[in-house]
Amino acid sequence: MAKDSNLKGKYTESKDKKKDAAMLKKAGLDKEDKAKFEKMDKAHGNKKKPKTMKEDEKIDKGIIKKIKKQHAKHEKSESKKEERREDAKERRKK
Repeated sequence: MAKDSNLKGKYTESKDKKKDAAMLKKAGLDKEDKAKFEKMDKAHGNKKKPKTMKEDEKIDKGIIKKIKKQHAKHEKSESKKEERREDAKERRKK
């Protein structure tokens, strides 16, 4: 198994862009989510720039995980709303 050359060494913008693109593709995020990722990644970079690519990857994985968690939470709340609507409909029929 070959190691990813983008993870080796010092952090650079070009390596970061390549690695981010690969991670987003693998995560399967849509355009809206990619925009969220870019915004969160940029905000974190302005706050504290990573020293190594390994450190940057760890940060990026956390951001992707956070975005996916937001999706799951939204889907769960939508299904609960739908369930409540159906229950209310049933009560009205009685």
